[in-house]
Amino acid sequence: MITADTIVAEVRRLHGFFDDWFAGRQGRSIDEFSDALDDEFTIVGPHGSVMTRTEVVGVVEQRFGVGDVAIAVENFHVRCLGDVYVCRYDELQDVSGDRTRRISTAILASDDSTPGGLVWITVHETFVDA
Repeated sequence: MITADTIVAEVRRLHGFFDDWFAGRQGRSIDEFSDALDDEFTIVGPHGSVMTRTEVVGVVEQRFGVGDVAIAVENFHVRCLGDVYVCRYDELQDVSGDRTRRISTAILASDDSTPGGLVWITVHETFVDA
């Protein structure tokens, strides 16, 4: 059974992947990210740009080992609506000392074929004061 704790664990899992990937830690595969995304996945970035699954996977793949990136997620608010889940959370990023904060809202759905048992449908990010 998927609970709010399951959703929070999935958000933490995916952002843990980003930390490892950007740091260049071996033993991680881009598939851990791409396999968690719906084929029709989109993300609205904090500046309002929209990227497709293919585009965002390409960007992340190119950033393997870029270095000094730390991402923390906190302040989760989860709604479970049948097999669809809405999760809002704060995302704090530190990229080489440049700190930003954004509120992210993700829509996920149950999917046993994905790494965390959930598939990411869409994400919308909005910058807020750090």
